Amino acid sequence: MGDDVLSPSIRALFESDDPAGSEARLWTGLRSGGTPLIETCPDDPGTRLVTFLWKADRPVEQVRVNETVSGLPPDRRCLTPVPGTATWFLTWRIRADVRTTYSFEVVGASGTERVPDPYARVREPHDFAALTAHGAPPPESVLVCPDAEPLSWAERRPGVPRGTVSEEAYDDGRKMWTYLPAGHDGAGAPLGVLVVLDGHAGHSASTVLDNLHAEGLIPPTAALFVQQGDRGEELACNPEWSRHLAEDLLPWARRRHPLTEDPAATVITGRSLGGLCAAYTGLKHPDVFGGVLMLSGSAWWDPDTLRAYLRPADPAAQAAAAVVGARSRTPALIDEFRRADPVPIRIHQEVGAFETGPPPATPGQIHASRHLRDVLALKGYDHRYHEFAGGHDETWWRSRLGDGLIWLRGDGTDA
Repeated sequence: MGDDVLSPSIRALFESDDPAGSEARLWTGLRSGGTPLIETCPDDPGTRLVTFLWKADRPVEQVRVNETVSGLPPDRRCLTPVPGTATWFLTWRIRADVRTTYSFEVVGASGTERVPDPYARVREPHDFAALTAHGAPPPESVLVCPDAEPLSWAERRPGVPRGTVSEEAYDDGRKMWTYLPAGHDGAGAPLGVLVVLDGHAGHSASTVLDNLHAEGLIPPTAALFVQQGDRGEELACNPEWSRHLAEDLLPWARRRHPLTEDPAATVITGRSLGGLCAAYTGLKHPDVFGGVLMLSGSAWWDPDTLRAYLRPADPAAQAAAAVVGARSRTPALIDEFRRADPVPIRIHQEVGAFETGPPPATPGQIHASRHLRDVLALKGYDHRYHEFAGGHDETWWRSRLGDGLIWLRGDGTDA
């Protein structure tokens, strides 16, 4: 990925005797079929030529693409203008099974603006971003290569009954949102529980649960969406926050709703630092949380890493913190599981195959996740591990949440 290649369509634009006419025909097709441009790679059937395209409607100094899979620095993600046209392009060789969100950084006289691709073939809502004062942010642009794994649990399906999401003022002043399954009337057996870190009212887990319930793949399950305060403080292996979730938040929710007290039917989930917190909380409170669902959990995290990286007066230490293997200390979560006796929890772990950084993740996300996987296997945990063809990216987290819930709360088979 990132090598110098030229799309056949862009080559034809360069070689045209009528650049303006050729550009008009190119964009007529792109407006109909969508972008990025995806073309076959004759010498490698497992790869595609993917061309990110921007058509400038004002003077532009630079255009960069932001995505989650290349790991390249900004100067390697710059688009190139086609002389005599308003078209900017960047072509990469990309694995045919990749899926990634992306956006553009457009640099002009008024500064830098980060914008979605207006012609994106696939667009998805920011399911893991809370509503702002201006409403929902614009949909994300998504590159879906031809062999990408299909994802559907987070898509709203016609005819599927929708559960209810209600906002509740939690005792410590933060907001909470509770999802209850469609048709639930408070009678019958207590509901299973999914505690969602970094929660908000529009979280995709509601749609995922609706779809899983409609297909009968999991028992009736409620969700508690927990608003975070200081993520770096609360989610980074914080024993007091984990205790608060187990001993304060869940009992508070059970006083309001018919929720189970069975650990086997109680799952905690989060992405990134939230995934780190979910696994740490499960380890420390297995009598409450019997299921852990990690979505790109930050298994690399360690306080020493952050201290070295954030020390502005010590550039040598900062540089060392950005090198895989620069230090010998085992990351905090992995060390916690290594030292502790096994506890009765089940863990579903997801990570992107391209999650190699950025700093201060040392070791990289993928390497630390594999390390944790191996420790869990050696300890004898009931554990499922999956690598998806993407990066640190919510386009995967939305739907892989459903597969993890099927394994944890369904019949235990692979999804």
